[in-house]
Amino acid sequence: MKTTVYTSEKKTHFFQELKAIYRDIRSSNFLAYQMAKRDLQSQYRQSFLGFFWAFAPIITNSLVWIFLSSSGTVNVNADSSIPYIVFVVIGTTLWSIFTEALLIPLTSVNGARSILSKINFPKEALLISGFYKMLFNLVLKLILVAVILVIFGIKPGSGILLFPFILLVITIFSFCIGLLFTPIGLIYTDISKLLNTAVSFIMYITPVVYAVPRQGLFKKLFQVNPLTYMFNDARNSLIDLPFNNTAFLIAAAVISFFVMLVGLVVFRKSMPIVIEKIG
Repeated sequence: MKTTVYTSEKKTHFFQELKAIYRDIRSSNFLAYQMAKRDLQSQYRQSFLGFFWAFAPIITNSLVWIFLSSSGTVNVNADSSIPYIVFVVIGTTLWSIFTEALLIPLTSVNGARSILSKINFPKEALLISGFYKMLFNLVLKLILVAVILVIFGIKPGSGILLFPFILLVITIFSFCIGLLFTPIGLIYTDISKLLNTAVSFIMYITPVVYAVPRQGLFKKLFQVNPLTYMFNDARNSLIDLPFNNTAFLIAAAVISFFVMLVGLVVFRKSMPIVIEKIG
């Protein structure tokens, strides 16, 4: 049996921590997979409509905005080069992926709160388990987008080859933000409420259900929101329109990756303190 020695050493060696995290992620990969499989089975096994619930928020949100737009209740400033239904379904799907990746670190670890202080296992397994569940739901959501594109006869061009990269940038960007909030979110429930409230507001300054305004305060808010550039190019890659922000996406990918590494180290070093407080 492996013996763990706890000392009063306070120094943190960043790269040594990363090596330890990598080692623990590899060793706990099977555990993470089994936890994700168990959670997904329990989520859908007792549901009559099953996988439909993966699409339900996207469909209902899209229908609301399609109704508001078609009835003239709201003057939606959408891209006229594609049908509004396609515009809003792609936007709400990307938004659903963003919010799930943002909240999954806190949700996954919080869901295992009862065993954190009772069982000694790499806590990174909970993050990987959440990542697997997010990927499973992501695939289901992309099926809906594919169906919409087929129905409206939209053929993606060669730009679709970059869609996985843009999707990866959105996922890492949101995941690393959620990861940084996870330790404090486990102690204070206000954090999850704060994140949910912020997400509701940020959606209206992101090109999810309407395009970037041509003028005014909202145009400036859209411009300072990094999601604007990610969502626009992700949508363009699916409908064969040119990219406008390739350099920004590459920079966002690099920065998000390094922030995620910092987040993993912060998570690892803070978990013993968090467990002591909530245990």
